[in-house]
Amino acid sequence: MHKFLKILNDFRNYFIFVGLVIISFSLISFSTSDDIGGFRTLVITTMGMLQETFDIIPNYNALISENKSLTELNLQLSTEVMMMHKAQQDNEELRAMLMLMNVQDTPLEPVEVVQKSTVQMRNYVIVNKGLKNGIKVGMAVRSAAGLVGSIIGISDYYSIVELLNNRNVKISAKLIDSDCEGIIVWEGEDYLLLKNISKSIDVKVGEKVVTSSFSIRYPHNIPVGVVSKVIDEPGAHFSKIEIKPIAKFFSFDYLFV
Repeated sequence: MHKFLKILNDFRNYFIFVGLVIISFSLISFSTSDDIGGFRTLVITTMGMLQETFDIIPNYNALISENKSLTELNLQLSTEVMMMHKAQQDNEELRAMLMLMNVQDTPLEPVEVVQKSTVQMRNYVIVNKGLKNGIKVGMAVRSAAGLVGSIIGISDYYSIVELLNNRNVKISAKLIDSDCEGIIVWEGEDYLLLKNISKSIDVKVGEKVVTSSFSIRYPHNIPVGVVSKVIDEPGAHFSKIEIKPIAKFFSFDYLFV
């Protein structure tokens, strides 16, 4: 049926031409102008109906071409939307960094992330500044939101940052409201764990966690995250406290050293 309709659509002008030729020869048999005039009306009406009928039949080739054009347009628009979304994220991130630089007393060196990698539960990023910019191994790295990690490797123009979601990272941290200190570690999940907090401490969900003054690796009072869950494990002396990082893993393009 589809092939038949396609043939009708492709050759409709020929069919109409043949019909007109047949009608023209038929007119020869009429001798009076009145008969011809009435037949002319009939022919015009018939041709109009035929033309309207053929117009209803879809043009398969035209539909394919239109569908291809719409697909390409949709791909182009989708790409533009993603680029605009990325530009908006960068704008918001840079604005937050500028605000932090205006209120932060500690000297900050802005850097851009050029590569992200994961090796056996060890997560790293490479930033585009190094020794030539005064950066040294051991310096803390943060985003506008909070702590991200520290510098563990360096060259003249690039540095390797060891992120918090790394199995050998331990951070001396403090609960702001409870004024209690513990150690933050990462065990492979999308959250951090705050350890060595006694069950006698009333820790609330939503309480903020920052680096403590006992840390020799990180400056104190850098935001780390908020308490997302407190688990009372039977037989244990300490609570299991899950911390939602304030700086989402791998969700940053610009950082501070």
